[in-house]
Amino acid sequence: MWDRPCRRLPIFHTIVIAVLALDPIGWGSPQAAQEPEKAAPPAQTPAGQPPAGQAPAPPVGQQPAAGQPSPAAPQTVQVSRLRERRAKPVEIRLSLEDAVRMGLENNLDIRVSRLDDDIRERELIIAKATFDPFFNMGVIYAKNRDPSVSFLDLGNLSTPGVRVNPSASTNYFGNVSGTSPIGTTYQAGIGQVIIDRPGAAAGGITRLNPIVSTEISLTARQPLLRGGWYGVNTAGVRIAENNRSLSKELLELTAINTVRAIEQAYWEVAFATKNVEAKMKALQVTSDNLDNVRKKKDVGTLAAIDVTTAESQVALRRVDLEEADLLLENTRDRLLELINYMKQNSLKALWESGSILGPFDNVQIVCTTPPSLEPPDLDRNRALLAAFEQRSEYKQLELNVDSQQIRIDVAKNGLLPNLDLVGSWSQLGLEQDVTSSFGELESGKYYSWTAGVEFSVPLSLRGPRSIYRNARDELRKLQVSKADLENIIVLEVDQAIRTILSLARKVRDLDERVRLQQELLRAERLKLDVGKSIAYAVSVIENDLVDNVTQALRAKADYQTAKVEFLRATGELLDHHRIEVVGGSR
Repeated sequence: MWDRPCRRLPIFHTIVIAVLALDPIGWGSPQAAQEPEKAAPPAQTPAGQPPAGQAPAPPVGQQPAAGQPSPAAPQTVQVSRLRERRAKPVEIRLSLEDAVRMGLENNLDIRVSRLDDDIRERELIIAKATFDPFFNMGVIYAKNRDPSVSFLDLGNLSTPGVRVNPSASTNYFGNVSGTSPIGTTYQAGIGQVIIDRPGAAAGGITRLNPIVSTEISLTARQPLLRGGWYGVNTAGVRIAENNRSLSKELLELTAINTVRAIEQAYWEVAFATKNVEAKMKALQVTSDNLDNVRKKKDVGTLAAIDVTTAESQVALRRVDLEEADLLLENTRDRLLELINYMKQNSLKALWESGSILGPFDNVQIVCTTPPSLEPPDLDRNRALLAAFEQRSEYKQLELNVDSQQIRIDVAKNGLLPNLDLVGSWSQLGLEQDVTSSFGELESGKYYSWTAGVEFSVPLSLRGPRSIYRNARDELRKLQVSKADLENIIVLEVDQAIRTILSLARKVRDLDERVRLQQELLRAERLKLDVGKSIAYAVSVIENDLVDNVTQALRAKADYQTAKVEFLRATGELLDHHRIEVVGGSR
């Protein structure tokens, strides 16, 4: 588990607030939906609504211009109400490596994949257990009182008629049986039968009573065609081994997809955070410009239309900031969900407990890993070689092809007739007591054996032929899928290389564009100050600059995710993070 790198901060410094006041009279009006900035606490100003046509409030923390009524009073009321029901925010200083580690430790999909890996491991044990021998032993006692009139049962009869032929027997036995990996079925055992015939002994039929018979025996059957030899009989084990490897590859693919999603979400949060900062700065600049324009209008150097233009810019910047805030909150939720920040806690249970906020509304993420513009090794031959050696999807298809080839071999063997070698051997001992019976057994005088060949063939092979053809067609489908995946891998690697190179140029060009737009904006404002430009021209350049800053930030975030996609395409993403996948839930 991980130690949370978080600390609680004073609410007035880091709380992120999004307020929508639903006024039953002016629902959706600017006054009913005023938004405070999300940096410092709002300024305390006299209560009261701004008059009709009043410009939007300056940024929080900035005092209104002299002589202007304050528009911040309704916002102050809304903020104070929200603070009463909102917990203090939690700031998480999160590096990329910490996010990846937390995600791999807590991600629910990985837990499911680990359980699947345990199942495949046990399936392999089950397949190997087919060749485990069985040990059997027992004792059977029988007592009979059969009617008989035979001389062979009772000897000389003093009186004619039906007589009772009593007998008792006790049978002790034990044997080991099983199947070998080459298909041989066998049974080796020892048994002893004790027979007591008092009537026969009294009639002189037998001189030995009781009779103790001891036998050691071995029987075996070896298929020569159908169902014979190592390849066919170990097919289940080899397929189970492939399935175990396949499960590990699936677990690795789940880990890759998890790391990929976490990295993408992390850089989205980093972009959204910088985007909010840029939008706040833009709002501050436009608000300062509005104050400057109002002062110039008051002294008669600018017209009222210039004030309207500046007010429109402030409103636009506020919309931009709201959109940036929404993006930040949504990307934050996505990242915390991927790393399973709530762990075993149910979000549904949290809602049912009466919480009026979202599960992550009191969490602020601070990304501590700076973006790197250093490109990975983009050599195409090396990248493609790594992809075909390490891509989990490609390994999975190769394993599936191998398993299907095994099934084809088994199905092809099923087309053959049955031709089996059979044989048995036994050694006997017969005496009046147990010890003597074993002595006779060891002497080797009494034995028997059999050997032969059995042949059988079905009169129709419709079923086996259909099984073989289906297995062959399944292999063809896998081979087509493999060829298609090979094409996809090559294209993905090429596109990933192309994207990284393109985004590297885009980042460089956009940074230069931002620098030039900043110089152009400064020059245009100087022209406005001396009356050689209008506020509209300044606002156009300002809008372009804000868009270019957003595009530059977006391009840098896309560059980071493009590197992630390249590492995924080459199968090197886990190696890049020094992650080794170990199967099983233990």
